[in-house]
Amino acid sequence: MGIDVQIVLVNMPMSAVERPSLALGLLKSALSGAGLRSNIVYANIWFLEYVGLLDYCLLESSPPEEALVDWLFAGVAFPEFEPDHEAFLDRYFNRNPGQAGKRVAELHATFKTLRSIMGEFIDWTVDKVLMYRPAVVGCTSTFAQHISSLALLRRLRERSSDIVTLMGGANCESVMGRTTHARFPWVDYIVSGEADALMGALCRDILNRGKHIPRADLPFGVLGPAHREGGYPETSTRYLVPRATVKSLRGLPLPDFSDYFTELDRSLYADRIHPGLPMEFSRGCWWGERNPCTFCGLNGAAITYRHKPADQAVEEMIEMSARYGSSRIEAVDNILALDYFEKALPHLTTLSRKLAIFFEVKANLKRHEVETLARAGVRWIQAGIESLDTRVLKLMGKGTTAAANVQLLKWCRQHGVRVSWNVLWGFPGESDEWYAQMAACLPLLHHLQPGRTVRLRYQRYSPYHDAADKYGLKLLPAVSYRYVYPLSENDLADQVYYFEDGEDNDLSDFCAEGDLNRRPGLTAVTRGVDDWLKSWSSPKQPMLSMRDSGDALTVEDTRTIAVERKHLVKGLKREILLAADEGVPDALLRKKLGIANVRQPEIDAAIADISARKLVIRLDDRLVGLPLWHPYKAIPATTAFPGGYFDRRVLLRVSPENDVCR
Repeated sequence: MGIDVQIVLVNMPMSAVERPSLALGLLKSALSGAGLRSNIVYANIWFLEYVGLLDYCLLESSPPEEALVDWLFAGVAFPEFEPDHEAFLDRYFNRNPGQAGKRVAELHATFKTLRSIMGEFIDWTVDKVLMYRPAVVGCTSTFAQHISSLALLRRLRERSSDIVTLMGGANCESVMGRTTHARFPWVDYIVSGEADALMGALCRDILNRGKHIPRADLPFGVLGPAHREGGYPETSTRYLVPRATVKSLRGLPLPDFSDYFTELDRSLYADRIHPGLPMEFSRGCWWGERNPCTFCGLNGAAITYRHKPADQAVEEMIEMSARYGSSRIEAVDNILALDYFEKALPHLTTLSRKLAIFFEVKANLKRHEVETLARAGVRWIQAGIESLDTRVLKLMGKGTTAAANVQLLKWCRQHGVRVSWNVLWGFPGESDEWYAQMAACLPLLHHLQPGRTVRLRYQRYSPYHDAADKYGLKLLPAVSYRYVYPLSENDLADQVYYFEDGEDNDLSDFCAEGDLNRRPGLTAVTRGVDDWLKSWSSPKQPMLSMRDSGDALTVEDTRTIAVERKHLVKGLKREILLAADEGVPDALLRKKLGIANVRQPEIDAAIADISARKLVIRLDDRLVGLPLWHPYKAIPATTAFPGGYFDRRVLLRVSPENDVCR
């Protein structure tokens, strides 16, 4: 029988409203297993209702490193701190000119009004939380949830000093958690790392002893009030601060999402939200464990890869889908386990009621692997494509090439798998000429799924952060945080997740209107990607496909750069185009063709002809064929995202090209 005391777990803004909190769902199940009762409250959904759809969309589209949402709540979390708000907003719109268009003054006023009413929202949320008569209130904090969580817990402390407060999540790992605990005394306990195995015992002890648990009795990875007086523990690990980890995921309970669906049912926006089920089947990254990508800090201090057995993963998907009546499954894993191709996906293929599944994958998948994904219901992936230039990919440590990335885009369009991907830019050591060459290739790819251009973000825990000197970087806390936290520069360096290179002027130069000539190659790429996206905004996307009659390939081309709408490709040219379909290396082309009597000038002339027809592209000393095979599968609509869909359509537009809400 559970103890008749309420533990309230809070999901604060700005986490997505279209899916429940996996972290809190797992903790609720862990508490239940320990005989403790808890409720999860979805203040992120309340926030949507409080500010309304238009303003919510403005905030949701804000880049997290700009700290706009944090700034909104900072006046409640730190009422004694009054930064220069005009300077913060001026900087924000200078760095994000596309969000406001010509409405800068109007949005200045909107954001200042929103900041002024955040105290009312926090009070409203506190009232709703206190209705549960909790003894313990805990917040999960990832990305833009930190200041809103601090604001809530501070106001709770002011209203009810007996409540014990608790925080955890990615923003509380390692030095970030220690700084939060040391500088903000209204947070009683911080969990650094994975709380699954310790949450039940910790909360039981808190219910018995409140804020007075001795340091020696606190679990590894937990910081409590006793540490403020007796000093913080240190470890021999890279970041010194203890971090709790779970060695095996096999025995973890399924997350409890019941509170989310109860809240969703009574939400004003219930008819706009089509929820997905976040699930995890692994932690860490098997690729990053050996070869970490230089920019990635998502795993904190625990990149060690652990995954659930394939049969368990399938059983859990089926169970959760049945429990909550949803076929949408979003795997939050950093990367798909390799053995799932042989041990999990075939089982999913046999299900009479197919699931709609999302996974993150490595970009160098083969055609048969993409087909296996699609047959199993994995119709949406996030692939580590990140660039269409191999030299940039080497700077990232991605372990893939531009040719492999184009092939993946081709196989995904062939088999009806939607791809989420970006063209990242801003890497130390990159050349603008590389981007100029990339830009020239983009029009050839308009029949494949477009990505988006995104500026590199320097994240804590990434190799760029941990070895900044090696890469010629001088990383400082993102300037936006100086308008949010009343902390010294040293404390900020231990508190925040995003950093900026103090000696890099690329971003301000690139954002300033009329000053794009410094990076013409990058400018060409951003414009090329915009054109690519526009070509996909029409009801019928461009297509390049072919059929083989045995002695001739019939190629149909509806791209804007098409030389002809229909091509008939015969003889040697047909053989070359068939070989290029697999991205054959130049060195193996003659062997692949199986010809002995054809001279090299004839081969070169044939390649030149199909290149002039824009049917192939040369990347990484490979000839990569661009046409899909007809027939091809339709890709899922954007409304079918397995992680849930929130209908954000509104009338307000910020510019002719960009909707506030997508």
